[in-house]
Amino acid sequence: MKLRILTLTLLLPLAWTEPIVAEISPMQQPDDSTPQNSILIAQNPSLSLGGAADLVSRWLEAKSRIFAPPFDRRTLEQFTTGALYRDTLKAINFLITNDGYYEYGVQKLETVEQFAVSGNKATLEVQVTEDTTFYQNGKVQDSSFNTKRIRYKLECWDGIWKIADFQVIN
Repeated sequence: MKLRILTLTLLLPLAWTEPIVAEISPMQQPDDSTPQNSILIAQNPSLSLGGAADLVSRWLEAKSRIFAPPFDRRTLEQFTTGALYRDTLKAINFLITNDGYYEYGVQKLETVEQFAVSGNKATLEVQVTEDTTFYQNGKVQDSSFNTKRIRYKLECWDGIWKIADFQVIN
């Protein structure tokens, strides 16, 4: 029996969870042993430990563009989602209103302590060294240089892993 298979390419977000039905169009009616439909389920893209660590490292680098002029909200949107996105928008508005900004020196992900992923969520616990200075009205108001243990909560939306929240452990 000859079957003519129609090929259809769909661009769908990788977070899609509805079954996608691929139909085959036979030249003849198939018999009972030939399946009429095949079900394909799109999955979230997998996240490796290296991919999660890279996301956090790129976030650290991006902070100098987010928390200082031009207060780059597009960069913020690329890296964050959920509570972190909303809270950071509020922080940016506070900085602008109060003529403040942050300047960063050394920013380094030192070590990865723990990593786990399940479905569209992941948790990454890392040691981060950061040199930050807060300016208000052009004057230094606060400065710190230390290493902290931080737990990042990551989520995958529309096929892209982003940071949803974080917590300083010590």
